[in-house]
Amino acid sequence: MTKPHVYYGWIVVAAGFIVMLLGYAVRNTFTVFYPVIVDDFGWARGNTAVMYSLTMLCYGLVAPVAGSLVDRFSPRVVLSIGGLIVGGSIALCGLATEMWHFYVLYGVMVAIGLSLIGFTPLSTILTHWFAHRKGLVFGLLASGFGVSLVSAPVFQYLISTYGWRLAYAIIGGTATAIIIPL
Repeated sequence: MTKPHVYYGWIVVAAGFIVMLLGYAVRNTFTVFYPVIVDDFGWARGNTAVMYSLTMLCYGLVAPVAGSLVDRFSPRVVLSIGGLIVGGSIALCGLATEMWHFYVLYGVMVAIGLSLIGFTPLSTILTHWFAHRKGLVFGLLASGFGVSLVSAPVFQYLISTYGWRLAYAIIGGTATAIIIPL
């Protein structure tokens, strides 16, 4: 009896799904960490909320660049660098002591890393593996974003158990350790 052959493109889709889930989950940490950070530092909510707006702006500006980097260099290199940036930056948020640290680490660096591992580079990679079923493939890839939205209870558990600083380190280390090998 011969083993059924699994098309490698589906493995690439699964890896892309996991990368999307982890990358966007890292970005979505803001909703859980925001009240804890505001309370800990006593910062104004408006100034602190700029962090998330900055992330969205930087992500949008860097996404086209990320797509062109995938065209120019190996997708593995771009995704690995992005995984290192997004995971390392969110881990370093645990060391932040000033608002501008969060602006740079979360607002800019996490956004750059997410752009390098986000939908644009992943969809570019997947178009090479699938001539047909692109709707299904991109739907599966995009569902990684949707699943990332339910990560808040995990983050809340980490904050409650280890404190927000160590929780950031755990999230960043886990994301880096999973994304880079994928």
